[in-house]
Amino acid sequence: MSDARTAPVPSRRDRPYDPHHVSGKEAGARAGGRGPRRSIIFLFLWLVTTLWSVWQLLQGQHGFDTPAALPALLALLACTMGLLWWLPGPVVEAVPGSHRTGRVRFLVLALAGVIGLVLLRLLVGRPLLFALPGLALLVLAAARVPLRRQQLLYALGLALLAGVAGLGAGWISFVSPTVWASLQVTLVLTGLLAGWGVLARTGLLRAGVGRSRFLSEGAASAASGFALGIVLGTPWALGNVLLGAANEEQWVQAWWQPLIAVQPGIAEEAWGRVLLVPLLFLMLRRTARVRIALHAAVLILAYWFAYLHTSGSFDAISTLLIGTLYVLPITYLWLRQGLEVAIGFHFWIDLVKFAAAYLLNTGLWGAGLL
Repeated sequence: MSDARTAPVPSRRDRPYDPHHVSGKEAGARAGGRGPRRSIIFLFLWLVTTLWSVWQLLQGQHGFDTPAALPALLALLACTMGLLWWLPGPVVEAVPGSHRTGRVRFLVLALAGVIGLVLLRLLVGRPLLFALPGLALLVLAAARVPLRRQQLLYALGLALLAGVAGLGAGWISFVSPTVWASLQVTLVLTGLLAGWGVLARTGLLRAGVGRSRFLSEGAASAASGFALGIVLGTPWALGNVLLGAANEEQWVQAWWQPLIAVQPGIAEEAWGRVLLVPLLFLMLRRTARVRIALHAAVLILAYWFAYLHTSGSFDAISTLLIGTLYVLPITYLWLRQGLEVAIGFHFWIDLVKFAAAYLLNTGLWGAGLL
């Protein structure tokens, strides 16, 4: 028998390549956070905003024209700034890319991306979603990153969950429930696999950027990340109701319908973050440093994603509010804390909104409880 103490340890080069593996140094850097002062400030903002929002909701405040609307906006802005200040930054120094930023080329390329995305929204509209699975398949073919069985099964599981929930998406009227549910399955499955492929090819995934906790650290980390997203998202969820978001959800009539929030929570993170952000980064990194290209891709797609949630006209105010107060926090949570945290954050915002809509539509809440 061989002595285990003298058995050779395989070198990093000899180990099987795992794009979701995060080194101990990188994990330690993320776990270390940004110091106790930033944590205390964010915790203070989170607690004050949560308690104040609960108090206002108990008094029946739920509209953009109420006295609570402006303080709610300011409180959410403070929470957003506190969250982004608190989150640890990704370690991207070792990610391959340009060593300098060509300002003119970078600005021209970024502006072309913005114009192209806006034109797609104006000229194509919602049917654009049906083209994204095809785009993801093309990316998968081009990236040529070997997919592990665990990746396929996890992506498929999330896709089926989003698809089943999509059957009850009462806010969708331009296609049938079956078509919408089928679209969610293809969006999530192809979006996650293609996005992970691009993240792996660019080296971002190895640096822990946009990782899946389930794939890199296991089921327990994924579950705790989902719970963390729910806890973190509480001020945003309550503030969303204060600003009147639940008033427009007339379709919510049954107690179980708020659970449909899992569909946008999963699907929109798959295509809106995991798929599109790495693709835009891939385009921009040729003319800018990795960190600049990454943040530019996040900002451009965050406000474009917010624009998709407006009426379709040039509603700059709604786009700025949605993008700054909601999409940026979700995107940076995905970027720095993992997919499951972003899903939990997104799911909780929509769940609370739909639950408040149910209470409003059934007459259980409206004039206030105090």
